[in-house]
Amino acid sequence: MNDHILTLARENAPCYLYEYDVLRQQTETLRRTFPQYDLLYSIKANPFPPVVRALAALGIGADAASAREVLLSRECGMAAGDIFFSAAGKTEQALETAWNDGEIIADSLGEVARIGALCQRKGQRRAIGVRMNPGFGMGGGTGGPSKFGINEEDLPRLKALLDTVPVTVEGIHVHLKSQNLDADVLGGCYRDSWALAKRVQQALGCDLRYVNFGSGVGVAYDERYEQPMDLERLRAYTDAIAAENAVTLKARLMIETGRFPTARAGTYWLKVVDKKYSRGKTYVITENCMNGLQKPALAVMLRHAVGNGALTPYEPLFTSEWAFPIVAHGSGDGTETADIVGNLCCAADVLAEDFTGPKLEVGDLIEVKNAGAYACTLTAQRFSGHQPPRELLVYGDGRTES
Repeated sequence: MNDHILTLARENAPCYLYEYDVLRQQTETLRRTFPQYDLLYSIKANPFPPVVRALAALGIGADAASAREVLLSRECGMAAGDIFFSAAGKTEQALETAWNDGEIIADSLGEVARIGALCQRKGQRRAIGVRMNPGFGMGGGTGGPSKFGINEEDLPRLKALLDTVPVTVEGIHVHLKSQNLDADVLGGCYRDSWALAKRVQQALGCDLRYVNFGSGVGVAYDERYEQPMDLERLRAYTDAIAAENAVTLKARLMIETGRFPTARAGTYWLKVVDKKYSRGKTYVITENCMNGLQKPALAVMLRHAVGNGALTPYEPLFTSEWAFPIVAHGSGDGTETADIVGNLCCAADVLAEDFTGPKLEVGDLIEVKNAGAYACTLTAQRFSGHQPPRELLVYGDGRTES
């Protein structure tokens, strides 16, 4: 454990600490894996402005899921041409807000028509991207229904619509599933998406300027239970696509990083504020438990609901029971088994049940790993009116940004 991180945790808990050096190392790993591709960071995974600024400075663009995320990306130093606004159900106000600050990825035929109407009112012609719901599924088989994207079989309808509005298609976006750890499944999805791009170009009679393969690289949250992605094997797929692209479409190729740059860079720190014994059970009570980090509480709730049954991932709310390893920094002697809970007025406020580790006393710290993505951003911080946890980006030289 980095002594500086531990000192910051003691001074600021409850808090999120994000380590810049880990962000940089993870980004470098992605660049080695995808040397001919541009990288887009999913802002929703962790929209903390210092983190977004750091990634922008490392040359990463944005996968933005709202107009607000588009503006945040611009404010943090990303160029408009590196920001891709892709979300279902964009309102006219959202389209207007993001109009000059990013590339718009239309999610439906209706949205293409709305963009066309905006262009007509503005006296403009605009190039857009389209998100596709392909005819194939992740890992093979046929594609199913989805709230996301334009069905591949609706390409003739899209072509007819484009003939009536001042809009052209210059790129596609495909995203089927997050948090995949199988290189052959993910690489196969990239390969199938590349074939789709060529079909789209032919069907629409357009020149595709970019192809966003989506489906960010998964993170092995705990290597005792999960095998990390074989990045060298994945690169074999993406290198083959890049080689063909160089002599065919000559499009800009992009991969969404998903949570990969930030997940392992973050730790969440809680402070023990009370301890009690009740009818044979020990409770360690912390501040800002579920209202600082919600996903472990959801994992406990699901386990109670299904008993001994298997728990299926449901991203981003639930990844796995082992997604957030806990480290107890106890000052007492020996070990104990306790429920680690929070100080909210609800029984669901649980970090872990029957946790065995160093004995904890009031004032001790608890560290939760992998808290750099889909952690702080998913919590119900207004519940019960507690002070939200702090967030800090920590540099190797000791500097911090908040």
